[in-house]
Amino acid sequence: MSAQAPATGPLVTCAAVRALPHREAARGLPVAIRAVVTLTPSDAPGKLTVDDGTGIWISTTVGSPAEADVMRARLGDVVEIEGITHEGHFAPTIVAKRVRISGRGALPEPRPLAYLGPASGAHDCQRVTLTGVVQAAEHLPRTGRTELRLLVSTPTGPFTFLLYDGGPTDPTSLIDSEVSLTGVFFAYFNSRRQFIGARLFTNDPADVQIVRPPPVDAFAVQQVALPDAASFSPAGADLHRRRVRGTVTLSKPGHYFYLQEGRHALRINTRQPDVLTPGDEVEATGFFELQHHRAEMKEAVFRRLGRNAPPAPVEITRQQTLVAEPRGFDTPVQDYEDFLVALRGRLVSVDHKQGEPLRLNLECDGVLVPAELSGPADPAWVDSLRSDSALRVSGVCVMTFSDTVPVVNWPSPVSLRLLLRGPADVEVLAPASWWTPQRLWTALGLTSAVLFGTLGWVALLRRQVAHRSAQLAEAMRARRDAAVEFESTLRERNRLAADLHDTTEQALTGLAFQLEATEALHGRAPERSQQHLSLARQLLGRSREDLRRSIWNLRARPLDQHTLAEALREIAADRAMGTNARIVVHCDGTPRPLPDFVAGNLLLLAQEGITNALKHAHPGEITLQLIFRPRHLTLMIRDDGFGFDPATAEGPKDGHFGLQGMRERMKRLGGTIAFESAPGRGTTITVTVPSE
Repeated sequence: MSAQAPATGPLVTCAAVRALPHREAARGLPVAIRAVVTLTPSDAPGKLTVDDGTGIWISTTVGSPAEADVMRARLGDVVEIEGITHEGHFAPTIVAKRVRISGRGALPEPRPLAYLGPASGAHDCQRVTLTGVVQAAEHLPRTGRTELRLLVSTPTGPFTFLLYDGGPTDPTSLIDSEVSLTGVFFAYFNSRRQFIGARLFTNDPADVQIVRPPPVDAFAVQQVALPDAASFSPAGADLHRRRVRGTVTLSKPGHYFYLQEGRHALRINTRQPDVLTPGDEVEATGFFELQHHRAEMKEAVFRRLGRNAPPAPVEITRQQTLVAEPRGFDTPVQDYEDFLVALRGRLVSVDHKQGEPLRLNLECDGVLVPAELSGPADPAWVDSLRSDSALRVSGVCVMTFSDTVPVVNWPSPVSLRLLLRGPADVEVLAPASWWTPQRLWTALGLTSAVLFGTLGWVALLRRQVAHRSAQLAEAMRARRDAAVEFESTLRERNRLAADLHDTTEQALTGLAFQLEATEALHGRAPERSQQHLSLARQLLGRSREDLRRSIWNLRARPLDQHTLAEALREIAADRAMGTNARIVVHCDGTPRPLPDFVAGNLLLLAQEGITNALKHAHPGEITLQLIFRPRHLTLMIRDDGFGFDPATAEGPKDGHFGLQGMRERMKRLGGTIAFESAPGRGTTITVTVPSE
């Protein structure tokens, strides 16, 4: 039956909070407790554990007043805490909102704990006492202090002990000692709130009690033969150090090495960085531990005793490594686990990934067996290994067993791998033929790819040539038509220029007659003289305007002695005379000669654009920008005049041919034209033509 929050007030005991289901604790129920501080973790500021008969974890919000109050609390302080419940990551906890230190109190008596299985998770945040044998000890340097961390073994499992401040000067002096440790119990847990291990924390150096000190000499402990490691003893499992000796077959300094003696072998795990080589006679002392269904020695220290010839590998088959459960008392059991062996097989592949050991994948008896080289490998040697070669590899045999409980079923090996010592452990018995099926298919594939690629390239080339030829023919026709039209236009302009010349001359003759009449009547009929003079002025103004327009629109071949840019500047200067508009010309890029029909059409288009702007837009400034690109030429005509809506602009139906004429001219040149304008925003005409 789950606990429920009281209806009339906050929870007042730690036990009431811990009894809440985690979903209920997640509601943030009010809490008001009075308890003794049992732990102030230095690596978790603003957090502590308290105990009022039941221990619980207290946390605060970062930057809150309660955080500063919690950081002032010390071991043994009596604190009054107001806050809310929290579901926690394992057991329910309290988030403090207000903390007041009200005095000092005695720490609760620790509870003796003899079992570290899953049921021990119920002791989370409680003060307990555990006894065991220290297997590893080290100082963890922290800012302004030193932490002591111990790895302790008990008959029911290992746990980690952490003393936040203090401890012996040399922590290794505690290794192999039998100790009684007191502190606050914390559970290791996973993301599903499931117990997976234990640890013990304390602030008080007095919580470390040595029940039995270790031997002065680490090597003055009982020696056991390799086959007797962690085997049956009527006294039960011994948690203290034991000593073994043998000949080194393989070593990875600072991590592990393998010892072999006769028909038996053992893996030794060590942090000692000394380099060992195969053949070294070594004595090691450490703690036995069952790993992967086999005993190994951990936290070992070792010393060399001498030098022997490296053991010769025993050649076996894969089937021999799969040791079956003995069916009779007289059935001998040969175990090749951790033993130096040799296997024959066919090289299937070589895996050489960055940061991972080189792996040779061998097919032995129809099954894949990996052989790993832990040290560096010469790239040239790796490249010399060819798939399908027959190899004989030597290395330490490492077995993988089925997932089973050893006390229920015999651990059945399901696979193996070899740990190689170096390239010398790989012997090529028969190199693979260079013409492997894979290479043959690869060569055929490459040949087919080249053939089909060539045929495809030829077809694509022919298609591109035909397409390009059609484009060139169309361009040539368009340019020829444009040139013919341009020449016809020039002839027509010359004819029209002559006609206008005659008309202008007649107008000037009429002007002369009016001036003569004015002079003749000046003395005897002044009023009629002024009428003739006024008419002469009108004829003169009209003649000047007609003459300027005729010269602007009908002058012949302005590019004879000029580039397009120079011709544009000359036309701009002429057209700006007599107007209030400012006309400027810019040229970008590297100018180059242009065909007459291209330059002439652009010049005529520019004249049309300027005329339209002056006539309809009344601009203050007109800008002509000529832009030379590697393969095309762009002419931009911009004015700041009245602007217009291109979608509703008048066209040929209304008697206006300017815009339509520009479009047709660009179509003949194979170019493009774009009009950008809006009422009150000026007008931009952009034309682009090929210039190759």
